[in-house]
Amino acid sequence: MARRTLFRLLCLLLLLPVVSCSADRQQEIRDFGDLERGNVGVLTGRSNDTAVRELLPGADIYYFEDLVSMCMSLQRGHIDAFACMETGVDVLLQRNPGFRVLDGTPEIPDTAAVAFRKDNALLAGQFNAFLRDILADGTMDDIRANWFAPDAAGAHYHQHATEGEPLRVGIEAGQTFFTVIYEGEGVGLEPELMMRFGDALGRPVKFVEMTNPGMIPALLSGKVDALVSAINPTLSRSNRVLFSAPYDISNVCFVVSDAAPVLRRTSFWEKTRETLISEGRYELILEGLKNTLIITLLSVIFGFLLGCLLCWMKRRGPRWMEAFAHGYCEIVEGIPIVVLLLFMFYVVFATSPLTALVVAVITYSLHFAAGAAECLERSIEAVDKGQWEAGKALGFSRFETFRYVIAPQALKDFLPLLKGKAVGLIENTSIVGFIAIEDMTKVTDIIRSQTYDSLVPLLVVGLIYFLIARGISVGLDKLGDHLNFKVK
Repeated sequence: MARRTLFRLLCLLLLLPVVSCSADRQQEIRDFGDLERGNVGVLTGRSNDTAVRELLPGADIYYFEDLVSMCMSLQRGHIDAFACMETGVDVLLQRNPGFRVLDGTPEIPDTAAVAFRKDNALLAGQFNAFLRDILADGTMDDIRANWFAPDAAGAHYHQHATEGEPLRVGIEAGQTFFTVIYEGEGVGLEPELMMRFGDALGRPVKFVEMTNPGMIPALLSGKVDALVSAINPTLSRSNRVLFSAPYDISNVCFVVSDAAPVLRRTSFWEKTRETLISEGRYELILEGLKNTLIITLLSVIFGFLLGCLLCWMKRRGPRWMEAFAHGYCEIVEGIPIVVLLLFMFYVVFATSPLTALVVAVITYSLHFAAGAAECLERSIEAVDKGQWEAGKALGFSRFETFRYVIAPQALKDFLPLLKGKAVGLIENTSIVGFIAIEDMTKVTDIIRSQTYDSLVPLLVVGLIYFLIARGISVGLDKLGDHLNFKVK
């Protein structure tokens, strides 16, 4: 069985570099009317998708989480065009010589503003005053030129304020070229803007990198003081948060590719060296692996201990404990882990000083405990009830009967069930990026945004997940062999 699995993995590794060179057919886009029956990409969370749908009712709209993914899809011919803000598009065209902005596009205005909590009008007012000053004295023009001029230097701004209460700012890299991740830190127009604002307040700025779905909950729960991610101040959003004056106003443009999709001739191993080794990006994956292992190991330990308690409550506790344990297991196992994680982080521990990593360990421990309790209960019930009577006849107490008679027999059914739960846990840790933890999946997105390469980081991370899951399975199999039975 193990040899067949390894053989299949080897075949997959050999096949993926070949498959990654394939390209889809892409229709030629001459004018805006050609998009009416085309495939158009938009960014998730941007408000201009409604306008795009109204302008192109016959087009197929595809949603992407970041700008890098849209660019790669356009390069490969998966989409015919994508919509983005005009600000920064020149940088995009420089990076992709085959791209161009489609002429004759109707005007679709788009603005970007900073979001604050409604109970933090003072901070919003301070930012508006700061923004007026830098617009008047030309500082804002200098910031734009630093990042978006044809010969932009892209010089990183170093904040002067280093002491005092930090100004926590939520950012999301990849939505536009306002913010990108460079050497593990957010840089660009938005980070520089907020660091200058922090200097004006005399407060150091602490950036919290997060995903789009978690930004508003993080702001409302107090995890951050402000959000800056090219957020469009729509009416529905204004009902929940307080927006500043816009720091950017531009139109939406459509980017198309004149170059036909081509096969990349760079060898797979050369791509691996360029993507991961040459600039030390493998260190990001190692850091993500550390966070993944910490969450997994601690969650298994604490979850198993809590699962034992829940199992005892089901079987031997008072009636109210039994009802609580059954209800707990049914509710927790019935809720998707991503929903539970967001609920714990943005609701239960919204005002808690606990770090995101600690909240993740707590959440996964609670989720794993429900599964472990079920596995324990099923394994114990699988043992013939006459064994309890046999232990009693030998003069054992109930605990001694469980320890010396029931547990050894239940273990052979418990380990295979536990193996499935543990493997499922390691796979489920891939969504902790929703609460700004840089696990292996999250750092994959960061590497893709830097290199425009998906194959190498996804393949490496997928292989690591496989090896961890395989290690758990083999370890429990060896434990079963040591206990004189085989875990199947």
